[in-house]
Amino acid sequence: MARTRNVCLVGHSGSGKTALATAILGKAGKNTEAAFDQTPEEKRRGYSIDLAIGSGKWKETSLNLLVTPGLGEFAEEIYKAAAAADLAVLVVNAEKPVEVVTEQSWTVLERMGLPCIVFVNMMDKPEVDPDRVLAQLREGLGGKFWPLQIPLQGNSGIEGLVPLIDGQPGQGKAPADMEGRIKEMRAALLEEVATFDDSLVEKVLADEEITASEVSGALQRGVASRGLTPVLWGSVATGQGLDELMDHIVGLAPTVSPEGDALVQLFSMSLDPYLGRLAYGRIRAGSVSEGDALVNLRTREKLQVRDVLMFSGTKLEKARQGGAGDIVALAKLEDVQLGDTLSSDSDAEPLPEIPFPKPVFSRAVSPKAQADEEKLSTVMRDLATTKATLSFRRDPVTKEAIVSGMGDLQLDVISERLRNRYDVELEYRVPRIPYRETIRKEASAQYRHKKQTGGRGQFGEVHLRINPLARSEGFEFADETKGGVIPQQFIPGVEKGVREALVEGILAGYPVVDVRAAVYYGQYHPVDSSELSFKLAARNAFKQAAEQADPTLLEPIMQVAVSTPEAYTGDIISDLNSRRGRILGMGAEAGRTLIRAEIPLAEVTSYALDLKSLTQGRATYQMEFERYDYVPGHIQERVIAQAKAGGDED
Repeated sequence: MARTRNVCLVGHSGSGKTALATAILGKAGKNTEAAFDQTPEEKRRGYSIDLAIGSGKWKETSLNLLVTPGLGEFAEEIYKAAAAADLAVLVVNAEKPVEVVTEQSWTVLERMGLPCIVFVNMMDKPEVDPDRVLAQLREGLGGKFWPLQIPLQGNSGIEGLVPLIDGQPGQGKAPADMEGRIKEMRAALLEEVATFDDSLVEKVLADEEITASEVSGALQRGVASRGLTPVLWGSVATGQGLDELMDHIVGLAPTVSPEGDALVQLFSMSLDPYLGRLAYGRIRAGSVSEGDALVNLRTREKLQVRDVLMFSGTKLEKARQGGAGDIVALAKLEDVQLGDTLSSDSDAEPLPEIPFPKPVFSRAVSPKAQADEEKLSTVMRDLATTKATLSFRRDPVTKEAIVSGMGDLQLDVISERLRNRYDVELEYRVPRIPYRETIRKEASAQYRHKKQTGGRGQFGEVHLRINPLARSEGFEFADETKGGVIPQQFIPGVEKGVREALVEGILAGYPVVDVRAAVYYGQYHPVDSSELSFKLAARNAFKQAAEQADPTLLEPIMQVAVSTPEAYTGDIISDLNSRRGRILGMGAEAGRTLIRAEIPLAEVTSYALDLKSLTQGRATYQMEFERYDYVPGHIQERVIAQAKAGGDED
C-alpha cells in the first residue's frame, strides 16, 4: 500500500521553492505545464501569493507538496502549510543562505514543532562555499544543522554528492585527497546522530560496527524531535541532488496513519471561480467520503460532506474518498472557519488552533464607483473567510469601512484581486482614529423646552446631574425624581435625549462614554408635555452639564509586541518612545528579542511600513486593542480644531 508524505516548501522569495516543486512533480510523472502560481495576480507579479498544493508519487510513496510564498506579508501561508505537513523543506539560496523570510520560516517551524530539512539550492553557481553556507545557517538560525552529503565542486559548480552515512542516498566518488575530511565529517555526524539512540552511543564509544538501518532510525528520531536538521545540496536548474532530496523526504518524514473515527483539520480556504468556496483539510485519522456526516468540533454542529476532491499534479479531481494522511478539498461546506476540526465523533476534542498572526495594518476602503458599495462589503467578507490575516469591518465610531492585513503589499494584492475577479476598483486611505469623549467631574444643568405654535404646544423641563464612571463602564441612566414632577411615561424620553447627546459628542463629535446621568427634578404641562418635549430638554441639559464637567478626549491605546533580532532592539525602542509609547518589558523568544509596549493607535497607523524600513523587514509585530486613555492636551486641541474645521486628524 502506498504511503503518503505531506511536505511543505518554505523559504525566501527567489530561493527556488516553486521551481523545486515543479521539478519534483516532473520526476513524479506529472504534467509540469500546470504551474503552481496560477492566479492572475501571481502571474503578473512573478511571485507566489497564496499557498499552492500539488501531488505526485515518488517510487511507492505519494507526495503532497505545499508551496508557500517567500514574502513576509504572506507568512500566514507558512502556518497553513506547516499545519498540514509532516516535514518542512527549508529551501535556501547557496549565495544568500539566511534571508528575511528564511528567518521567519524557521521561527514558524519552531513554533509549530515541525521537523525540517534544508535544501541548499543553486549549488551550480561559481564561488559557492558549502562551509560558509553551514556557518551562516548555524549562526543565523541557531539550529543544529548537519550535512548528510559532501558536494563535489568543480569549475562549473557542483559535480557530485558523497553521502556521509553508508546506505544513505548519494552519488559520486570522492577524490583521494578528500578521504581524510570525509572520514572526519562522518565520525562527527555519527556522534551527533547517536545521541538520539542510547544503544548507538554505547556502540560509538566501544567502536563497534553500526548498521545503516540503525543510523537511519536514529537520524529519523533526531529529525522528528527537531534536535537535528539535515542539510542537503543541489541545483534545481541542473537537476542535481533532486533524487537524493526526494529519497530523504520519504525516509525522514514522520508518518502516522491511525485508523478510527474521521478527524480532519481545515488548514486553508479558497474561493474557486467554478467550485465555489473550498476548505482544504488534512485527514489526521480515519477516512472521509462523499455523503459522510461530520461534526464541526468548534460549533458542535453537524454537516454533510458533499464533494471530496484531491490533487493530481496541481489540479483538483473528484476522489469521493480520502484516507488518513491525505489532503482533501471539501466543497460546499457551510459555517466552517480556518483551523476548524471536523470529526465523525461528536465527543472528540478539537485539534489545537493554528497560531496564525493577526492583521496589523489597516486602511479605510471605499469603491471608486458608489454603486459597488454593497458588492464591496459582500466580496470583502467572503475573502476574509479565506485569510486569517485579513479582516473587514465597519468602524462604529468613524463609520468607515476598514480592511486590515499585514502590510501595504497584501492590501495591494487584495485591490488587484477585486479588480480582476469582481470588477471592483478600490481606494485606500489612512483611517480616522476612533476617539471617544468623556467627563472628569460632576456637573448639573437644567433645561426647559417650551414651544408654542398656536395650537398644542411643547413643554418639558429636565434637571440633570452627570458623573464620570470608571473607564469602560459605558453609560448608566438613573431616575431620581420624586413626587411625580415628571410623569413616568416621559422618563423614557429623558433617557433617549441623553443617549442622543452621547452620540453627538461634546468636543469634537465623538461618542461620549463612561458617564452616569441622573434626572432628579423637572416640570411638565398637563396638555403640552410629550415624550418628544422631554427628549429635547434632556439632550440640551446634558450638553450644558457636560460643558461644565471638564470634558476630554479619549484615544485607543494598543498593546504591541515586537519580535526582532537583537541588533535592532535599540532603534526600535527609540522609535517607540518617539511615538508616545511606553515600554512594558523585554524578553527572549526563539533567539530573538521580544519588546512589549503600549502605544496610542494614532501613532502606529503606518507602523508596519515603518518597522519594515527600520529593520530591513527582519522584525515583526502583533498588535491588539488594550484600552482607552486620555489624550494629551496639545494633541487634543489639534484634534478638536481639525474636527471643527471638518478635516481628519493626522
